[in-house]
Amino acid sequence: MEYAESERGRRLPVKSRRFPRARVPEGEVGHYHVISRVNGRARMLTADRREVFRDLLRRVAGFCGVEVLTFCFMENHFHLLVRVPGAVGELTDDEVLRRAALLYGDGKGRQPLDLETVRWALAKGGETRGKIRELLLGRMGSLPMFVKILKQRFSVRFNRETGRVGTLWEGPFKSVLVEPSRRMLAVVGAYIDLNPVRAGIVEDPKDYRFSGYGEAVGKGRPGEHPLLRCLVNLDALLADGAEGNCQDDARLDREAREYRKLLYVKAVVGSPSNKVRVEEGRLREVLAKKGGLSTAELLRCRVRYFTDGLILGGRAYIERMRQNQPLTASSAKRSPREMRGGDWGGLCSARDLQKGVIS
Repeated sequence: MEYAESERGRRLPVKSRRFPRARVPEGEVGHYHVISRVNGRARMLTADRREVFRDLLRRVAGFCGVEVLTFCFMENHFHLLVRVPGAVGELTDDEVLRRAALLYGDGKGRQPLDLETVRWALAKGGETRGKIRELLLGRMGSLPMFVKILKQRFSVRFNRETGRVGTLWEGPFKSVLVEPSRRMLAVVGAYIDLNPVRAGIVEDPKDYRFSGYGEAVGKGRPGEHPLLRCLVNLDALLADGAEGNCQDDARLDREAREYRKLLYVKAVVGSPSNKVRVEEGRLREVLAKKGGLSTAELLRCRVRYFTDGLILGGRAYIERMRQNQPLTASSAKRSPREMRGGDWGGLCSARDLQKGVIS
């Protein structure tokens, strides 16, 4: 069996070692790129199952109070860009009941907690009310709990329907902390929405319905892409943590045009079309010759910063995250390093990747 050194000096089997995770200080809103794969990387997530997973994602996110800015479901893994609140806050009993209905209101009777029990406990008051509120609130506003509920719920349903036993997912999920700046969120979001393009499934990201961008365009409402609305309302969101309402259609349209520049790019070799999928092999050749690539061209490759960078953003943001929450990973103890491989516009990573930037 292959072994690897953990961040605490222990030797763990490669399949069981945990990935280091960075988190924002307690009480602060955090933005994360989340990645998880099917066990053995088997292609088990058929189109029908991805539909189920998408519906489940909405319900779990609504219950936990997590905002999904964009997503992409592939046959053997998924990507999420999420905004996690710094604190749950003082929720009314009506709001707790509304959220509980998203997870416990299916009436199938296959879970220890159901909506009627929650409703009864809240109405009873006293210690009973306090216990049920503590139980439910403890499952909200947390990235690990959000991902745990999402993966467990899907696994239980998948195994029940297929007669399968055992874990469905390949170990713990991976996450990268993302600075909430327009540039950084747009780059990470585009990297996620471009997954089916890099995999050769579609040439245009709008044609893949199991992604945030493809879903919004497929419904004829590209302006409803949650990531774009977040970028437009970013200042208000950072100021008070409110959801924000986009009233300025012109600002939203400008943001959409900027985002499309990351999704569509001319090929490295001459082409009359500006929506040609750039071949990864051609990009590797350019990199090998020390040529420079634009951000949009780099996003056509599997860039390891987005899965292994630990923290992505500007130097000041990464330094602040390290000071507020010391990280145990040795590679995160060094100063932030500018992302290599091309023109990232000054974006940095907490990790200076030892292997190639392109996986």
